[in-house]
Amino acid sequence: MMIRCSEKHRQECLDYLRQNPSLNLFLIGDIENYGFNQGFQTIFIDKDEFVHGIYLVYYHNLVIASEENRVDVQFVERLIQEYDIQAIQGRKAVLDTLSFDAFTREECLFCQLSELKVKAESDFLIQQARPEDAARLKSLLDEVFDMDNEVDMIARRIAEQEGRHFFIEQQNQVVCQANSTAETADAAMIGGVATRADWRRHGLASAVMTALCSQLLSEGKKPCLFFENEEAGRIYSRLGFEPISGWTLMLRQKEGSH
Repeated sequence: MMIRCSEKHRQECLDYLRQNPSLNLFLIGDIENYGFNQGFQTIFIDKDEFVHGIYLVYYHNLVIASEENRVDVQFVERLIQEYDIQAIQGRKAVLDTLSFDAFTREECLFCQLSELKVKAESDFLIQQARPEDAARLKSLLDEVFDMDNEVDMIARRIAEQEGRHFFIEQQNQVVCQANSTAETADAAMIGGVATRADWRRHGLASAVMTALCSQLLSEGKKPCLFFENEEAGRIYSRLGFEPISGWTLMLRQKEGSH
């Protein structure tokens, strides 16, 4: 049975998700940070006498977790319509049963960093973003990922220290950035690693990632990320990231695209 969660479900949700703390980092972090009474976040639990899965809607993103790889396809279709879902993600084995014509599928590797293999040194000035930088960060992220990111989501994440963005700018334009999204006491999800096309192959992504990961590790948080790009994979491997699972990201296609 699918139940919309409230505060009384907190411990049940977290106990279930902490069976797999790194891979469920998004969900654990969002529940710890935002709870069950935010307009931009809604959580559902699939349970009878046992818990079978958790579905978390964050703005227009859906994250699904199920230790037994069980997904209610009709319920996901309902969530897509009701919340205008633009992205669905989760472990590959969980999302393998989902297929929607309106969504493309990216198969990624989910990795974790325990120790940096490189030193946090760079010829570039690396800055930690403030809320007023959100629009410029959005411009880069939209260009690189062909998605419409939410300025208020980025600004709030920075302002309330739910995540941190590190970036490099040239001529008053952000040319490279990386950020943490979900953070827990033990781990942090890295996302949005982006470099403008004309600034690639200059070591900017490695420099930004090293600065970000160094700060997280100094606080006892293991950085986690997922990727599909082989070139990105080489960067992450050099930094010390190691794969622990497959990860699927499904993105809604823009109108008129094929």
